[in-house]
Amino acid sequence: MKVAYIFDPANLHSTTFSGVVRQALTWASGLSNHGVEIEYPVAHETFDWAQCDLLHLFQYGAWAEKIIEAATRYDVPVVLSPIVDRPKPYGWLGRLISSTPFEFFGLRQRHRTLSVIMARCEKVLARSELEKSSLSDVSANPSNIEIVRLGIERPTVEPKDKVARSRHVFHISHLNQKRKNVRALVEACRLLGIPLRLAGKISDVEFSFWLERQCRENPKLKYLGTLSEKRKWEEMGEAAVFCLPSLNEGIGLVALEAYVAGANIVMTNRSGGVEYFDGDIEVCDPASTADISRCIQKAMKKPAHHGFRLNALKMLSMEHSAQELFRVYSDVVGEKATGGRT
Repeated sequence: MKVAYIFDPANLHSTTFSGVVRQALTWASGLSNHGVEIEYPVAHETFDWAQCDLLHLFQYGAWAEKIIEAATRYDVPVVLSPIVDRPKPYGWLGRLISSTPFEFFGLRQRHRTLSVIMARCEKVLARSELEKSSLSDVSANPSNIEIVRLGIERPTVEPKDKVARSRHVFHISHLNQKRKNVRALVEACRLLGIPLRLAGKISDVEFSFWLERQCRENPKLKYLGTLSEKRKWEEMGEAAVFCLPSLNEGIGLVALEAYVAGANIVMTNRSGGVEYFDGDIEVCDPASTADISRCIQKAMKKPAHHGFRLNALKMLSMEHSAQELFRVYSDVVGEKATGGRT
């Protein structure tokens, strides 16, 4: 099976490696074990659709409409991953806006665009029940929405049975992004007197100066810089708690990685990723420093997991996710070949 992966053209010009691209590349790696070959056409360039069995679009926009038209001319089925990171479903307002034909008046509206594009796809993929609910609110046909959970790549360190846990909090992200809520995390740990180790990219001078000052004033706060994959897994394997208190988070793959590495997890309640842990985490209100502190305290009091969670590594693996995605691809291609007959 040959599948074309196409991304929002904005990813070509971004200076930050996109989580959407990472998701697609992780799936592509896992699908190779199922004999799936991935092509990467560029959205604004010509492409021979006849050579593909299926088109998988990542994200959406007006740019996607012509691509779907071209694929449809060659009878190539389309799967869409909209990547909608909503803290809560769209609700009645989303249903109202998405059903309004703005295009008749020469206007564009993103919820309406998403609704139109979803209607022209054989399958729409959600990463969580939360995302599925959001997509259902703007869809004319919610029955074609299916959940395929994301998976993580295998650790770059050998999973260990026994690891000494350090009683500190670890966090890694693009630190100065406002939605990552790092300032609140720093304050929560300061008030608790709990050591905090931060890692990741900083691309804002003001934030860099602020963090330097915080580190000078609080000896329990450490900034580690950007880490290699190996070092990241080592840090996750040593920390008692990993905290991701984002104001808005899609799934939070890094929290899945930390959980597999054995850390106790504190995670924002504004993420579909909460569903992945089967209740085995502390869920905080990211708008409340006091609640972040409360959840960190609870996570610290939990028994330490001295080693990797090997069962979680299997269930949250890239291989498991790719197997589910391959099943969806096979169903879509099979239905297309039989004209929708089963």
